[in-house]
Amino acid sequence: MGYLVRRFPPKSIKSWYGYRSFLSTRNPEMWQVANQDAAYISRRIGFILILIGICCALLFDRQTDWFWYITVGAVVAGTMYMVGYTEWRLQQMFDEEGKRK
Repeated sequence: MGYLVRRFPPKSIKSWYGYRSFLSTRNPEMWQVANQDAAYISRRIGFILILIGICCALLFDRQTDWFWYITVGAVVAGTMYMVGYTEWRLQQMFDEEGKRK
């Protein structure tokens, strides 16, 4: 998904795809920055998730409870990191009114 958002960035806030949050939809500049950051982090997380999936496939001979905990936990942790980092970056780059600091 990160590759697709980077390759074909959403044109406007009303696009059907893209990183949506309260901060990212304040103005078009925040929308662009949020989507760039989310796409960058998403690509990195995707690479890590592929490695975790391969390791789990080699480690477990069947899909046990621990297999599910590790794989689903990694996806949830990656999503939380992407959202948290993107929101933090928006707060660092823009003031309360949505203007660049």
